[in-house]
Amino acid sequence: MVTRISVTRISVVVLAVLSLVASVQMGTAAERISKIPMRDFQRLHSMMKPQFGESPWREVSWLTNITEARRRALAEDKPLVIFTAADGSPLCRT
Repeated sequence: MVTRISVTRISVVVLAVLSLVASVQMGTAAERISKIPMRDFQRLHSMMKPQFGESPWREVSWLTNITEARRRALAEDKPLVIFTAADGSPLCRT
């Protein structure tokens, strides 16, 4: 008869073995990955960086002063977009 304690012990042993196998696998994976040659690094790095025109929102001259933003939106007859964080504070300021 399998008791609750023996099931818990079996679960702990299985988790320990799995974590040991995972740590061994991660160690060997790091050894198998070859280093990027320096001659290729600059080319690959420039390909990963955001390219011009890829993220148009980065090119907008955002305003951080709400009063100035409201004044300009009214003067230019444009809508006002306000980004806030999850807690309601603008620009992730808590």
